[in-house]
Parts: sequence; C-alpha cells; structure tokens
Amino acid sequence: MIYDKVENMGIYFNNLPNFEKVPAEYRKFIESPFNEGRIDIDGDNLWCNVASYEVNPDNPLKYEAHKEYADVQIMVDGEELFGWANTNECIITEDFKEGCDIAFMDAPNGQFFALRKGYFAVFFPEDAHAPCRKSENADTAHKLVFKVKL
Repeated sequence: MIYDKVENMGIYFNNLPNFEKVPAEYRKFIESPFNEGRIDIDGDNLWCNVASYEVNPDNPLKYEAHKEYADVQIMVDGEELFGWANTNECIITEDFKEGCDIAFMDAPNGQFFALRKGYFAVFFPEDAHAPCRKSENADTAHKLVFKVKL
C-alpha cells in the first residue's frame, strides 16, 4: 500500500506502466470535473470511477482485494475511514469468481487510516481494504478510483 499527498504521485507513478497517466488524468479532473461513473482512459489498462456519497459509520467492515488491477483512490473532497490488512492475514469469505476481479474477506487484525482530501492510497493485490466508513471529520466523500491493470 502507498499513502501520500496527491502532489507526490509522480514519485511513485512516473515510470510504472499504466500508472504514469494517473497524475495527468487527476489534474484534468480538477480543472474540469468529470461526471460520476466510469471514465474510460486507456481501455482495460486504465479507467476511473468517479463517486460522491455519504459515508456511514454502520457500513459493514467488508474487506476486498483485487488481483488484476491496483486501486489508486484519490480523495477530492471529504474524508473516509479505510480498513487495511495484508491478504495473508485475512480469512476469505468470498473468493474470486471467473471474470470478476474482487474477493471479499475478514481481517481480524486490520488497521485503520483516514483518506483525507488531497491524499491518495494505492492498493495492490496483497492489500485488503475496506473503504466507505465514516471518519470523525466528514459525512461525505467525493473520490476518484483509478483501476490500473497490473
């Protein structure tokens, strides 16, 4: 997992295939916001989901992981609490299915962090993550989730 300020994305992404376009696409969004929903950028190699929603303290703590894509989640406005755990320390509750890049799991030893406005987090296949939980500081979240083909 990577967690840092958006202005530092280039440090991590400039030389990684499919990741290198993320900072420029983020800047395009800030200059002229996209509509909510899926935005195709480079076919199945890179796309973005734009979402705004209320975060809820009662959302079930449902960890997810992906094996074909990394998630680059950028908080544009608001804040949400994330659970994180290494997948090796998780208990799979719903394994990957054919044609679906998501598995669900429980993480008895999960850790928590707040994804705040102006920050991003990258989740790789070994990073189980549980998004969309209410933090103490915000009731809403507006974020970009870039799906980057590995």
